[in-house]
Amino acid sequence: MAKPKDPELRLRLIEAASAEFAEKGYGAANLSDIGERADVTKGGVYFHFRGKEELFFASVDHWREAHREVLQVSPEDEPATLRSFLVAYLEFHFRHPEVSGLMRVLSSEMRDRFTTRVRDDQQASLRATRLRIRELLMAGTHDGSLFTTDPAMATFVLSAAVEGVLSLVHSAGRDTDPFRHPESLADFLMVPYETSSEGGTGQTTEPDGVDFLPPV
Repeated sequence: MAKPKDPELRLRLIEAASAEFAEKGYGAANLSDIGERADVTKGGVYFHFRGKEELFFASVDHWREAHREVLQVSPEDEPATLRSFLVAYLEFHFRHPEVSGLMRVLSSEMRDRFTTRVRDDQQASLRATRLRIRELLMAGTHDGSLFTTDPAMATFVLSAAVEGVLSLVHSAGRDTDPFRHPESLADFLMVPYETSSEGGTGQTTEPDGVDFLPPV
């Protein structure tokens, strides 16, 4: 009778592989080092995965699923807001820096190995983030807490700013430590869009046709 696979070991291997690929890239990563990170032999790696490529794409799928969950996160007993989403999104990526590294490997070294599904999933993941920002921005303009004359442009700028932060954190390392605070970053990003009875834009209604601007 075949020995059942250990789901906890599989997760450890995915986490170990994600860190290995993010640090070294796909070409330089090897299964022995991944097994050592996960406290298992190379044979143990093969018990769960047929090879390095399967393990790489299993890692990508794992983090994409985690990313989908983050897109829907909101504080307990509170409605989701654009600020709460930005905080949760940044916290997730700061807590798991290997995710950004893994996606960069996917877009560079592994680009020629993309299947149609992988390519579509990659675009869908990026699009889903922009869509969530757009939805929460529009919700804020409807309830009067936020204001922008151009939701499409605001969504593009906010998305670019967040991804830029993650890219800089990934490339600059310790130089970014003083700025790696999700709450402070979210507060700063929200300043141009928040309304206030004591200043700010002071506008609580959206211009005609605002919902009909093209999406990002």
